[in-house]
Amino acid sequence: MPRNRPGALRAALRSQRPRYRDEPPPPRIHGLSARTSLAVHHAERHSPDYWYGRGSTDTALRNYRAFLHSPGPRPRYPRNSFCPACPGCALDDVREARDALADILPRLPPRARAELRRTVTPLDRRYLLLTLPDPLAERETPWWHRRLADGVEGW
Repeated sequence: MPRNRPGALRAALRSQRPRYRDEPPPPRIHGLSARTSLAVHHAERHSPDYWYGRGSTDTALRNYRAFLHSPGPRPRYPRNSFCPACPGCALDDVREARDALADILPRLPPRARAELRRTVTPLDRRYLLLTLPDPLAERETPWWHRRLADGVEGW
């Protein structure tokens, strides 16, 4: 009995797959490659964590950059978000945004993790330069929480 050629088997499988998507492709995250952006969106979609919605990593990265790239060399003081219980509003606090970036890193494949880490590392250096250490902060918290803060965002 003749057997099917591999190309014929693949063609049969291709014809069974739909040629359209149910939803449009996710938007690319500014500063990351398309492959890494897709890996981040995949990790966000399959994350069991309450804090991750679609685009939360993009929002966290944008907020982190915006906090660090305001003009002038003066010290910056992170502020608590007005509504820290909401996943969207919590990212207004730059420390929570950095938490979100730290939490998504282990969920990414190695190449995407390395690219996101290469993007975040210079921002971390700038954060250390522009913020002041808090001598009364607890040592168990991540280093970005051990910086002097001021007030509530929007007040």
